[in-house]
Amino acid sequence: MRPPGETDGPSRNEPSSRGARELVRHLCAAAALAALTLATEANAQDRAERPSARNGSVRIAVFDSRVVLDSMPQRVAAESEFALEQTKARTMLTLATDSLRAALDGFARVESQLSPRQREATVMHLRAREMMVEEMAANLDHVIMRRQSELQQPLLSRVREAVRAIRERAGYDLVLDRANEQFVVDASDRVDITREVLRELRGRNDIARLPNR
Repeated sequence: MRPPGETDGPSRNEPSSRGARELVRHLCAAAALAALTLATEANAQDRAERPSARNGSVRIAVFDSRVVLDSMPQRVAAESEFALEQTKARTMLTLATDSLRAALDGFARVESQLSPRQREATVMHLRAREMMVEEMAANLDHVIMRRQSELQQPLLSRVREAVRAIRERAGYDLVLDRANEQFVVDASDRVDITREVLRELRGRNDIARLPNR
């Protein structure tokens, strides 16, 4: 008798195992080839559906958001509200600064009459107020700019919707804003669609009339 587990040479199942592995390899290769074929066909179909990319041409238009926004009556209301809030914020900062200065002057007049504990407590209180005023001053411009952006956002959204409608209708691939000189250094009037944007907004009742050019 042979010890348990001891075999006499290769198992009779080894040829069938080798055949199974070969079959798996062939199936994997066939699947990879099929995936590559499908990807190639999909890519070709995508290029066929995009003639501008196939021809290597891209349709670009520009418009001037400054002209558009100046023609919107809602801009005047937004600017008036912004100016009012800006004045209010600066007035609050001025009042806080004047109040702090008055408190410091008052402390200087009575400092010699205070006990060490009173003096320490007053100094800590004044320092806390001073830090609060410094934070108000540091954040004022940021708060004002953020509020200005919030007030302008509804107007800009209407402009973007009008531009998108024209782009989709006319088949443009890209529309740039002439107001952003970082991206548009110069452009021909032939590709300027500012007038079309104004007409689109007038059709949506966002402007009363077209401005004179």
